[in-house]
Amino acid sequence: MLFFKGVAMGIADLMPGVSGGTIALLMGVYKELVESIDSINLNNLKLLKNDGFTSFWKAINGNFLSLLFLGIITAIFTFSFAIDYLMTHHPIPLWSFFFGLLLATIIALKNSLSQWSPFNFLSMLLSAVLSFFVTQITPSNTEIGMVYLFISGFFGIIAMILPGISGAYILLILGAYSTVIGLIKDTLRGLTNFQIDLLIPTLTQLMVFVLGILTGLKIFSSVLKWLFKHKHDTTMAVLIGLMIGALHKIWPWQEKFDLVLTNSTKTILLPLSPLEYPGDPQFLSALFFFAVGMGLVFLLERNKKIIAPK
Repeated sequence: MLFFKGVAMGIADLMPGVSGGTIALLMGVYKELVESIDSINLNNLKLLKNDGFTSFWKAINGNFLSLLFLGIITAIFTFSFAIDYLMTHHPIPLWSFFFGLLLATIIALKNSLSQWSPFNFLSMLLSAVLSFFVTQITPSNTEIGMVYLFISGFFGIIAMILPGISGAYILLILGAYSTVIGLIKDTLRGLTNFQIDLLIPTLTQLMVFVLGILTGLKIFSSVLKWLFKHKHDTTMAVLIGLMIGALHKIWPWQEKFDLVLTNSTKTILLPLSPLEYPGDPQFLSALFFFAVGMGLVFLLERNKKIIAPK
């Protein structure tokens, strides 16, 4: 089961607009994930030397982490082509599913707070505004080097672990999304066709990106663990706000507009009513996949809480 939860997180992380952290919350593994990553520290590394691998593996919750990350990695390498195809050829049903998923998760998580104080409500509103403006930033076309790949991995994973802020979209903003997807595809081609001359440089670049991911993951997980322990309700309010602020980004019906500025032209997306959509709104299929997304959340929520406050 953990493996398939990781697969779901990996699929979400591939999509600009959807966060793997949202899926982790939905699947009930978010808090354990943060705590397990944070447990990979110097004290537990000493166990490896003093008490052996078994004690170390147990201390870092190794079975949990390995199965979850195996699922994430499997999804990224398996579904990168499929997600690219669906986003290009079937965007409305795809975004409808994730819109339903995100909306239902927000509804389900509202009960995870022990109390909605004015401060928690304000925290939710501020984080929603922050999330909204972050998702309005226009993607750049920055040239990608090794250092920039590391930086992209560092900030991308922080967004990926935060519900509501899409790590894939942060990579788009940084101008690294197409490069990373291209590296994944080239690595798969190199492995399939045994092209060593293609495989070595692409794997090197991917490893630099992954190093940035691991660094960001370790640093930020410690921060999140502290917040969950000492400021649980406020932390949950912020996470809910981040998801609310991102809802507009995955609205299925959007139209592109060119905004002419003094020295440049920026492309922005404006959410539309399906009745105003210039193309085929595919309303019935969108409604079906929206219902599937919402139904999946409520099915998972039926017999257990997503996060139980301590």
